[in-house]
Amino acid sequence: MDHSPRRDFLLGLVFFGAIGLLLYYTVVLTGFSLDQGSKGYVWFESAAGLKTGDAVFVAGRQTGKVSKVDYYDGNDLDKRIGVSIAYDEKVTLREGYTIRIAEFTMLGGRVIEIDPGPFGSPSLPPNSELKGSVTGAALAAIGEFLEDNRGDVEQILANLRKTTDDMAAGKGLLGALLTDKQMRDDATDAIHSVQRITKDIQEGTGVLGMLVSDVEQRDRLLNMLRETEIVLVATRKIVEDLEAGRGAFGAMLQDESMREQALSITDNLAFVSSRVRLMVSQAEQGEGILGRVLAREDLAIEAEQFIHDLALMTRKIASGQGTVGKFLMEAEAYDEMIMALQSLNGQLEDAREAQPVSSFAQMLLGGL
Repeated sequence: MDHSPRRDFLLGLVFFGAIGLLLYYTVVLTGFSLDQGSKGYVWFESAAGLKTGDAVFVAGRQTGKVSKVDYYDGNDLDKRIGVSIAYDEKVTLREGYTIRIAEFTMLGGRVIEIDPGPFGSPSLPPNSELKGSVTGAALAAIGEFLEDNRGDVEQILANLRKTTDDMAAGKGLLGALLTDKQMRDDATDAIHSVQRITKDIQEGTGVLGMLVSDVEQRDRLLNMLRETEIVLVATRKIVEDLEAGRGAFGAMLQDESMREQALSITDNLAFVSSRVRLMVSQAEQGEGILGRVLAREDLAIEAEQFIHDLALMTRKIASGQGTVGKFLMEAEAYDEMIMALQSLNGQLEDAREAQPVSSFAQMLLGGL
């Protein structure tokens, strides 16, 4: 037999490979660990298909396996099933924990999901009695839902069947699109138009494209919209004030007497406007004072000079020039005039009171 080094190497490689494969199945697949873990025992109402070897998840992380599932025929309903759990590491449960048997996948398989409880809650004492619950299977829940709503489901299926039949017969919009070539072409053209508009927007052409690509124009439009909103709010406030009778116009709308006065003023303004229009018409024809002024150049010149002189006089008065200007613009002149008027008033009063005495003296002297 040939014992070449190469042959011995290959035999050793196969041997150690088989040993490694056995270790893999022992350590990984069976959950064997040299670390010191912990054990737990949980009571359930039903096993719901749970079996030995199923995974145990703590806070979503696989942390052990189910080592045994016991059935107790004489126990209460909530303690008929006892499940032994072998944790891979030490697990501390706190008050507020939850343990449940859940579906691993929709196609089958069960796992135990454990929420150890809120952080900071008191830890449970050792050997505490633990109880868990069972979540229903997804397919079973769907079946129960369909069974409970059988009538509604049958109605939905009947409506779907009627819809598909109508579509096949060319009824309705979808049916017309499937059977009517002209409508289908129109829909295709509409889609192409939308695509062209979208392309124009992306390329920045057109109004929408400009608004999308041009920041300045977009900001200007936003400012216009904000100003429009302000105007609308102010208009709404004005309308509310009018309805509530606030302000002059609101009072005119609500107060009958003020409304009549406003209508009278409007009639007067209309009358004055008609008279002014008549005067202007007569002036254009050379009638009346204004017409003669407009028709005759010498009168127009004199009127212009009069207006000029009047404006000059009012400016002088406003600047305090002249007697009238000083009287109106200077406080001292006004005070002196008031004092003079008071003095004159006093003299007139004295003369009035002395009038009987002077009349008597005149009569007496005249008799002598």
